[in-house]
Amino acid sequence: MRRILFAFIAAMGLVLGLPGAASAHSTDDWYTADKPPADHTFAGCTLSHVSGVYQELCWGRNGNWFSMDGLISDTVTDGYCATAQLRYEIYENGAWAGHWHYRKVPGHDCTTGGPYDGVFVGEFVSKYPIRNISSRACHADSNGAIIHCESNWHALAQSTARHEDHGRPMEHPWVNGE
Repeated sequence: MRRILFAFIAAMGLVLGLPGAASAHSTDDWYTADKPPADHTFAGCTLSHVSGVYQELCWGRNGNWFSMDGLISDTVTDGYCATAQLRYEIYENGAWAGHWHYRKVPGHDCTTGGPYDGVFVGEFVSKYPIRNISSRACHADSNGAIIHCESNWHALAQSTARHEDHGRPMEHPWVNGE
């Protein structure tokens, strides 16, 4: 009987824990900025185009301090909106956390168009050193709440590619590799 009770409690913990994955920690790991910090250089992008969601998040960095902006686009008329989710590890209190932090990208697009017709996601800067950054495309409701996400995570890989003409405002020149 005791085993059945423990199994039930564990199963309920898994079920109840699933909806919280998009905001796994109550800490706020990012702040908004008008432009990337002057000491950040282009680090590359994480992107995917899955099930009518195009997500392209581009990163600047100085060591393990990161800044991010990007584009989210709904490319298929399927009743869903488009958004993306981030996953990363933070450094705090003298050590790497040892667990993932998850965040929904603050933006969503409900207008069907091409990959570059979406919503520009403004400039965000990490409050802590971070590592192991990845992102994935997600379907969202009309309020931007995540409904479900692709199973694959797309890791930030060092890139020297230029990302011109992707709908980003020119006031963010480092994103364009300049």
